[in-house]
Amino acid sequence: MNGRSGREPVQKRHLLPRSTPAEVYAVVTDFAVYPRLFPEIKATRVLETKGAVVRVEFRAQIVLPIRYVLDLVCDPERRTVDWTFVEGEIVTDSVGGWRFTQEGDGTALDYRVSLEVKAPVPGFVLRKVTDGLVAASLPSMFAAIDGEVRKRQSLQTSGLPAT
Repeated sequence: MNGRSGREPVQKRHLLPRSTPAEVYAVVTDFAVYPRLFPEIKATRVLETKGAVVRVEFRAQIVLPIRYVLDLVCDPERRTVDWTFVEGEIVTDSVGGWRFTQEGDGTALDYRVSLEVKAPVPGFVLRKVTDGLVAASLPSMFAAIDGEVRKRQSLQTSGLPAT
């Protein structure tokens, strides 16, 4: 999927051993925990849910305060999440998605994102910086998801409720 800008999205595959697609999907679609998992996300708020579409407002801090709203189509049967941009400040477009598939004893996470940001610098510089920031943040994002899956697995085996 290309973003509306026509540029190729950043794509990354990550394998999370000893996990099921359902466990990983549950973490990625739990938008309320994003501020705890991802340091740059300061707040999330579900604005509306209509069937499989969840409209979420994200507030982040990456050099500047950033606010954006996405429509996320969450399909628990297919274990997919796809999003489109609704509105925002600084972020002017974002499309992307997740796919979760069983691979051996673990889950393959396929992630893709195309992001457009407005700032007072030449477009080619901004595109390079934006793509670099997205690519640089992926390892910590996958590590945070991995940690949350492990925490929930541990709580489940101990009989305590996951929070």
